[in-house]
Amino acid sequence: MAAPTGPVRRGVIFDLDGTLADTAPAITAVTAKILSGMGRSPDEAEIRATVGKPLDQNFAQLLGLSPDHADVAHAMGEYRKLFGEHVRAEGRRLLFPGVASGLLHLREAGRKLGIATSKVHAAAVKTVELTSIHELFDAVAGHDSVPRGKPHPDMALRVADEFGLAPEECVVVGDAVGDIEMGASAGMATIGVSYGVARAAELTAAGADTVVDSFDAVVTCVLAGVPVGA
Repeated sequence: MAAPTGPVRRGVIFDLDGTLADTAPAITAVTAKILSGMGRSPDEAEIRATVGKPLDQNFAQLLGLSPDHADVAHAMGEYRKLFGEHVRAEGRRLLFPGVASGLLHLREAGRKLGIATSKVHAAAVKTVELTSIHELFDAVAGHDSVPRGKPHPDMALRVADEFGLAPEECVVVGDAVGDIEMGASAGMATIGVSYGVARAAELTAAGADTVVDSFDAVVTCVLAGVPVGA
């Protein structure tokens, strides 16, 4: 176990897509397939930039329509069907290297674990169940669990409340700028991971206390109290 060099972070709040599960390629491919089927010419970079954001907002943006438009609802229904099939087929293989063992290590070290994701709560729960890590988590918050999603602090604060911990006892781990902004606005430490959607420089600019390139390094930083610049 890493020797603490900073405050003990008793609660760890993870983003899901791009942080625990390597789903960005599937999200991009499924979204592109749906848009193509609707007569659009999707740009992969534009689609990838929406990963980790609410589904209705993403399709509204990509289709140039309002979130309550019927075509957005149709696209969301198709997405949930196709993406669900992918997650069921891949299961635990979707997890990034070191995630399953790292989460278990943190639990055994007495940390409470939670998820704060822009997926709706039901989809988030289904994903952690299908990847066989659901029993390791004390709390799961989705975009529909709170009045305001990322980058607002609501989800992180909700999970901390379910932990029974103060914000300063928690750390947020994520691969997107919105994750870091959520954690910082909630008064929590933040760890950015550079193997997801955002680049390390973007996470640093957003205010991440440290940025790492593997899940093993996440575990080390959590146990060390998230030393700045680790």
